[in-house]
Amino acid sequence: MRQGWCRPLRRACAAALVGALSTTLSQPASAHDLTPPRLVGEPTAPWPGRAETHDVVVPLLVTVSPTGTVEEVSVEATVSPAFDDAAVKSARRFSFEPARRDGRNVSARVRVAVRFLGDAAAGAPEAARVEAPALGTAAPSTMVAATDREVRVQGASPPRSASEATRDRDVLGAAPHKTASELLRVAPGVFVSQHSGEGKAHQIFLRGFDAVHGQDLELWVGGIPVNEVSNIHGQGYADLHFAMPEVIKEIQSTPGTYDPRQGDFAVAGSIRMKLGFAEPGITAKGTLGSFGTRRLFLGYHPKEASDETFAAFEEYTTDGFGPSRAARRASFMGQVTHDFGEGLAARLLATTSAGRFDSPGVVRLRDIERGTVDRFGTYDPNQGGASSRTQLLLELHKDEEGAKWAMAPFVIFRGLSLRQNFTGFLVESQRGGADRIDSDNTQQLQDAVTTGATASYRRNVAVFSKRDAFEVGFYGRTDWIDQSQRRLAAVGGAPTDTLVDAKVRATNVAGYLDGALHPLRRLALRGGVRVDALSFSAQDRLPQGGVASAGAERTAQGAHFGKKLTADALVVPALHAVASYGEGFRSPQARSLASGERTPFTEVKSYEAGVRYGDGLRLQGSLAAFHTRLTDDLAFDEQTARNERAPATQRTGAAIELVARPRSFWTSSVSATYTRASFTNTDARFVAGDLLPYVPQLVIRADTAIRGRLWRVAGRELEGRVGYGIEALARRPLPYGEFGKNLFVVDASTGLRLREVELGVDVTNVFDTAHYDGEFVFASNFVRGAPAELVPQRHVTVGPPRALFASLTLHL
Repeated sequence: MRQGWCRPLRRACAAALVGALSTTLSQPASAHDLTPPRLVGEPTAPWPGRAETHDVVVPLLVTVSPTGTVEEVSVEATVSPAFDDAAVKSARRFSFEPARRDGRNVSARVRVAVRFLGDAAAGAPEAARVEAPALGTAAPSTMVAATDREVRVQGASPPRSASEATRDRDVLGAAPHKTASELLRVAPGVFVSQHSGEGKAHQIFLRGFDAVHGQDLELWVGGIPVNEVSNIHGQGYADLHFAMPEVIKEIQSTPGTYDPRQGDFAVAGSIRMKLGFAEPGITAKGTLGSFGTRRLFLGYHPKEASDETFAAFEEYTTDGFGPSRAARRASFMGQVTHDFGEGLAARLLATTSAGRFDSPGVVRLRDIERGTVDRFGTYDPNQGGASSRTQLLLELHKDEEGAKWAMAPFVIFRGLSLRQNFTGFLVESQRGGADRIDSDNTQQLQDAVTTGATASYRRNVAVFSKRDAFEVGFYGRTDWIDQSQRRLAAVGGAPTDTLVDAKVRATNVAGYLDGALHPLRRLALRGGVRVDALSFSAQDRLPQGGVASAGAERTAQGAHFGKKLTADALVVPALHAVASYGEGFRSPQARSLASGERTPFTEVKSYEAGVRYGDGLRLQGSLAAFHTRLTDDLAFDEQTARNERAPATQRTGAAIELVARPRSFWTSSVSATYTRASFTNTDARFVAGDLLPYVPQLVIRADTAIRGRLWRVAGRELEGRVGYGIEALARRPLPYGEFGKNLFVVDASTGLRLREVELGVDVTNVFDTAHYDGEFVFASNFVRGAPAELVPQRHVTVGPPRALFASLTLHL
């Protein structure tokens, strides 16, 4: 049955498409029409001084966000500094029905004009009127004319699967999030845990995948890839601590492998974070909270610039909620955008960050239950690490009539140091006897430099319809890596054995061709191919047979050819039936390759079928079934403290998600994902049919935010907000047929703002739920000199208890 599961899914996909096509013949609407933004509010603005008898008109370019708010305003033709400033301030209060494409809201730029009415013309010298006549529709990537106005859509390309999802600031800001990694929780099906201290990359689970620190999830922030190739701690290691939650304006989640833009590590899917800081002027935020937590955030966004132009700084310190949990970090992020005119624009992004953290490691659950160890305790207080990341990106892009091109080179400097001990003295006592004092504590070091670039060119080409388009894209990246892993003595921490000492160079060059065709009015076909060529070289510096290898090098090279296809049919207005197929891959650790070997890839095949609904801002959602197969996989090994090779696996499941805005001040998001992940082959550790360990089968997430004006105080608006996030997990398989404990945690946030001053209170784990964010089963020995105990035991990392944080923010 396991071998033939794809057949019923294919039949379901075909049935959905046949039904959609039959409906197509009787319905006149198009599957992928674009609806430009429509102005729904015209706030007034005072004259800059005494009103004249004549009218004054200031033409503006306004960028409308997917939520209908104004993100950016620029003066197209200046009148005077006073009128320009008054017009910009007025435009920032405009309210729009956002542009829509394929049933979802997208960003768009529109021309408007603010008219200041003179005394003779209006008899109301304080009023200003905005002129923005009704706008028609047009094909994507084109300008829309309405008298002397025009609109350019800047949103993302249409979805490649039914379950693709986007979360904006309304949802991201509902519950408290201390890091960008924690923001991943709002993406449907994602669960993250921080089991090794506040500084190490989070462990990520998505749709039945234990992505560990990023091996199965492709992550991009601001157009820069985050995953690290051949990291000593784990393939695809992705540390997001450099990014502050305040500057993440949008998260785009793309489950599966259905988009040609997806490359290495896009096994479970991809997540891209878009940067922006909307608060104009200077923002200074200070936070004090439980466990000695202190945080300072400073942000600056020029008032007349796009929200993508900003600078931000963060300094964070905490003592932690138990022994060996102290951490501190500092980060800077700066981004500048500039519009050169005629569709040409540039973006420069620079970030740098550094952090230091302690880690308690794992504790035996049996010891906690017997009371011999405190649930927040540690066996080895000498665990932890340090990390740093500096990166730079320069992007150029140009929108032309019916075409668009972009190019973005980047460079990344990365450093990582980790000390950890999962098994105590087990390995060393087995090797040298019970009288040895050496522990299983290991130190991993990684320094890497990454250079690369992305480029793409998209052009409308009328094959069946004026909406048809083709895109060609390129990706290139080279990593220079220096890495080592050493065993450390229990006393003094001196190195006793060197396990890894190598230099690695990895190169990934890729190209893709993507097309969007509309053979029928209500049907869109999107598909393409992607070719990735990967080359690796590894120089081992460990002695071999008593003689140092001294530059002995192993090289390997190979290529992966991936096909992608999505069929998207409009069943009834706002309801789409979508079926998708995609092929992807995961690259190997360079040190595992033999010289001259054709690079072996973990090959991935993904299937999905479902429906999407989008009724403007009020309600958006999807329901989908999915299946993924891997030729081989990775599973956690406690002795190496990373994932090691495992036999082939499969994932089968379903996902549902909804985003509702019943009122303009109220946003709610909810998602539930069920996945059964199992092995399809057998090896020494796993048997076909066994459940993949540590991966939660059911993940539920709900976020709600309510914001609005309360009343006026001293002539100023008092604004309030309240929000919460609920996270639940069920059925976490463990080795030997066991299941971990379920999890249910609620976080909440509230605040009041009186123009320049804002007070906020955040509470995490509101009900102080005692939970474990990590559970493992393996043999260990944490008593020095004791006989080795080879019976596997359950080990846990404890989730944080209830914590309270108070913030004071000044908006200047």
